[in-house]
Amino acid sequence: MKTIKSLFAVLFALLAFSACEKDGDKIYLQSLESNNLMATTDRVELNADLAQEIVVSLAWTDRTIQISDPAVGTTVTVTNYVEASLSEDFSTTVSKTATTSLSIAFTGLELNSLASEIGAVTGRNNKIYFRLAGTTGTNIPLVYSNVVSIDVTPYKMDMNTGTVILSNDQTENLGETGVTFYSPDADGIYSGFISIPEAWYHILLKEGDGSIWGTSGSEGAFHLTDDPNNSLQNMWFPGTAGCYYVIVNTQAAEWSALHISSLLVSGLTDESISLTLDQTNNQWLATFNAETAGSRTITINGKGEQYNAETGDGSGTAVDIAFAANGEQVSLAQTAGDITVDIPQAGECTVRLNLYNPTNCVVSVEAGASTLPGGEDPGEETPVTLPESLDVVSYSTGSEVLLTTLYPTGSGSGVYTGTYSGEVRDQINIVDRINSVWYGCAPDDNSQLSSQKSKWNIWFDGSGELTLTVDLTNMTWNYTAN
Repeated sequence: MKTIKSLFAVLFALLAFSACEKDGDKIYLQSLESNNLMATTDRVELNADLAQEIVVSLAWTDRTIQISDPAVGTTVTVTNYVEASLSEDFSTTVSKTATTSLSIAFTGLELNSLASEIGAVTGRNNKIYFRLAGTTGTNIPLVYSNVVSIDVTPYKMDMNTGTVILSNDQTENLGETGVTFYSPDADGIYSGFISIPEAWYHILLKEGDGSIWGTSGSEGAFHLTDDPNNSLQNMWFPGTAGCYYVIVNTQAAEWSALHISSLLVSGLTDESISLTLDQTNNQWLATFNAETAGSRTITINGKGEQYNAETGDGSGTAVDIAFAANGEQVSLAQTAGDITVDIPQAGECTVRLNLYNPTNCVVSVEAGASTLPGGEDPGEETPVTLPESLDVVSYSTGSEVLLTTLYPTGSGSGVYTGTYSGEVRDQINIVDRINSVWYGCAPDDNSQLSSQKSKWNIWFDGSGELTLTVDLTNMTWNYTAN
């Protein structure tokens, strides 16, 4: 009897084991189904102006994970890689970008960088092939989509040159100023001289890859960002016009502005000669009488104020300015160094420190006198290109504040008008952004516009709404109470 009970116990255990084995049948992950890859265009011609814009998007259908039992689900995540190559069989250099979404978009900068990475030739049409590679884990074979091709013409990114862009209080891009800064090592650290026409001048800096740098609104003056989502604002200069030496360091995300307020040149005559700034040409010059022709050794030094992230939007730190020879050129130095110049004749000559080209700052002496800047013109000239609008701004708060905008009354008339009803009534300028001219009024006739250094700020008497009229043809302005 005991033996029979033991046999029943063994049989029950075997049946139980068999049931457990059936309940635990293994479910196998077999493979991924391939995708259908699509592109929004088949041709893209790139340039720096498209750097921040979406130029092409790729999208694909979702992958289905195939398993041995269709009734059973899975939480396995599929990782997709967008692959790009110059060869249709992807046998040459391949760029891989991981994504878990069903689409990917490339800006002009991103596509240009991808093209450079895989060896595309700049300035020429290159057929770039794209495909999607998907996997559910490490060491699991990739499953590929169909291949699509896009004709891409990449551009050469000059990372040695930073282009200065004129901006305004709204951080708008108003076009290139013609001024450039230089990065000798193409490492994102640019420097150069700029002559600004008015206080609180606004700029942005564009790199060769199309990145645009401005002030980080979350951090404040002299802190940089190229992220539009980081409250990107313009880079504004202090409340003094004139010549500045600027360093834009995108690595440290900071910039600085050294204002050169005065310069003296010694060695041309018995006494030091004061140089005068020619703002239009970004040059310092002076006329002197040379005793004899020949080679002379001179030094140049002066005074200035340093503005940077430490000073913030406060007052600058007083510093000494000095130049020294740097090969055939000159550059700023800790102490004034000897600079050799050739004097062409005895008699009247002009010494000129040219700071316009950041890669070729030079000192020269030429025969004859030059018309020194700063003399008052008998009258203002009508701009060659009439602007589409004029900004009316005030500096009463220590920074530029837009009060109103004036618009033309007729095509080519040169007459602009607009209304204003705010409380600010003084320290006002009328700004022509297109021609980079800041107008005030003439000291001897406040109905006349003036852009000279001796100009007065415009002001409004009384309160309430007024209509402001500016005539760039006759260089006059007036306002009437409404």
